[in-house]
Amino acid sequence: MMRQYELVERVRAYTPDVDEDRLNRAYVFTVQMHGAQKRASGDPYFSHPVEVAGLMTDLKMDEDTIITA
Repeated sequence: MMRQYELVERVRAYTPDVDEDRLNRAYVFTVQMHGAQKRASGDPYFSHPVEVAGLMTDLKMDEDTIITA
């Protein structure tokens, strides 16, 4: 699973002036809201939205799209 700093670094690689604070807050919000939930596999639920956000960085999507993911 992608860590918080990795997500920020991936976005910063193609958007140097990214608002890192917003990305960090979105990541923390996801963990807070879904931290206790588990998927049927037993994996933490928040791993899915974090991985989707990572996929959005592969597509070089903007900051708002990544935060929404």
